[in-house]
Amino acid sequence: MKFDEFRKKIEIKASVSQKKYVIGKLNDCPETPEKVFAVIKEGREITVVAEENHGLETIEEEKFFRIISFETKLPFELVGFLAHIATILAEKDISIFAISAYSTDHVLVREKDLEKTLKILRIDGIKISGKI
Repeated sequence: MKFDEFRKKIEIKASVSQKKYVIGKLNDCPETPEKVFAVIKEGREITVVAEENHGLETIEEEKFFRIISFETKLPFELVGFLAHIATILAEKDISIFAISAYSTDHVLVREKDLEKTLKILRIDGIKISGKI
């Protein structure tokens, strides 16, 4: 199902995290402490998304991000959801770091871009909860 068809039937909802996050590169895969949001391990590197002051030994780190989680359950056969989000934000010069879970997508945006991002998403019809 294409995203345009899906959104006619279902209201897209999202929430904003209150915490600041960093995206870091690690040498070793950590146990998942409470402050870790996600660990991505692929052949050449390990990436962690964690709250600030996470206590992990990172090689490199980018600060500070906020997470926008799309709470509407997104079916596997849905085509174009992240492409749509990435496109409307890219058109306004906003960079994202996207993470997909089983049925939920998340985008991390730099904290300095959060208000602008939320405005763009709201204009697009996405209902957003949570305080900035």
